[in-house]
Amino acid sequence: MYRGKPAIIQNIESWVDAQKKFLEYVKKSEKELENADRLSLVIASRAACAQISRTIKGFDAWLQNPLIIGLMPPEMIKEVQERLWAIMKELTEFDIQHTEKYGEHLKKVLEQGKIIPPVPLEEGEEEEQRQRLTYMR
Repeated sequence: MYRGKPAIIQNIESWVDAQKKFLEYVKKSEKELENADRLSLVIASRAACAQISRTIKGFDAWLQNPLIIGLMPPEMIKEVQERLWAIMKELTEFDIQHTEKYGEHLKKVLEQGKIIPPVPLEEGEEEEQRQRLTYMR
């Protein structure tokens, strides 16, 4: 038997603890976001993207590890597959809806001439636009 905790168990416990702490922080922060300004909402959205990415990368690494998948019971693998597919579909559906909605908004704003500097609309305009905008160099 082991004298201490194997490194893999320590790593699992450390990951779970970090995830729990992050989730606790998120739950505490939700109230503050109810009346947040645009910058705070963008920062919160970026934090969510970073956490989603970190978690997905963790799952991906987990599923590539022969030690992990070799010992994981089939029903646990099935649960992971089903949950990740549900998350994937929901996130993809949200991406489609949000991007379409923003595209419609952008069309209206462009038609109203409210974008300054204007975004490149035609092929070739991008380089000309880049030359005018020093912050894009």
